[in-house]
Amino acid sequence: MQFYHMIPEIDAYNGIKEELKFFTTSGVRVKLLVSLNKERMMVDQMKTEFGYRTSTILPVLAELKSKELIYKKGGYYDVTPFGRLVSTKLIDFIETLHMFKTQEQFWKNHETYGIPDLFFRNIGSLSRSRIIEDTPADLFATHRRFIKLLEGCEVINGVSPFLHPDFPYIFKVFAEHEAVVHLVVTRPVLELMCERYAELLQRSESVPNFSMRVIEDDLKVAFTVTENVLSLGFFRQDGTYDYSTDLISEDAAAIEWGNALFEYYWNRSTDINAVPLP
Repeated sequence: MQFYHMIPEIDAYNGIKEELKFFTTSGVRVKLLVSLNKERMMVDQMKTEFGYRTSTILPVLAELKSKELIYKKGGYYDVTPFGRLVSTKLIDFIETLHMFKTQEQFWKNHETYGIPDLFFRNIGSLSRSRIIEDTPADLFATHRRFIKLLEGCEVINGVSPFLHPDFPYIFKVFAEHEAVVHLVVTRPVLELMCERYAELLQRSESVPNFSMRVIEDDLKVAFTVTENVLSLGFFRQDGTYDYSTDLISEDAAAIEWGNALFEYYWNRSTDINAVPLP
């Protein structure tokens, strides 16, 4: 008995596997289509760029043209509107796989299931990122780098399922730099704040640029996003948070992704002034 028909994606694959094979079996097709997504080109430009002969390029261009992915005008080849759609998704697929390959240990060693499905589908937005790690000689490199990234920022949005011991110092930096700060924490974190930093929480009520909300979800991701950078961290597979490793990106697509994820959690949370505190 075959149960895979119950999975829509399998049925979709069966319907487009020849189209998928069209791209995956030819590096020339991929390179030409991706390049034409970026700029229109003449054959001589393609020869110079990739080192292919005219006899190699022309048949591939004819194939792409036959599928209405590209067109020719005045000696230049360019993508059609349909070709731009297809090539853009192809580029996203390539960049996402490249990210998983170059950052393999980061993605394998962490519990990434905490990212909502809607955002995981767009995980390629993080492709232009780098991994910051502590070293045996510098056990606080990741945290120090994180604090450095916040300096001079005008807007700081953060989601945290844990209470960092540097919270008082971080709050002081926020207040002194007059950054607009929005923070989402879990219920256990809020309770710890009330226990350890009750006076600081009271002071926060008089800071106009600081607002905090509490979320009842069991968060498995921690991140901070500003107008300049996204810093993202996960729990290890043993259930402990990995303080020693962060994914960092200054790319506009990653920052947009981070802001959208923050809005998702912000909209699911409640202002701390509207909930009973311990």
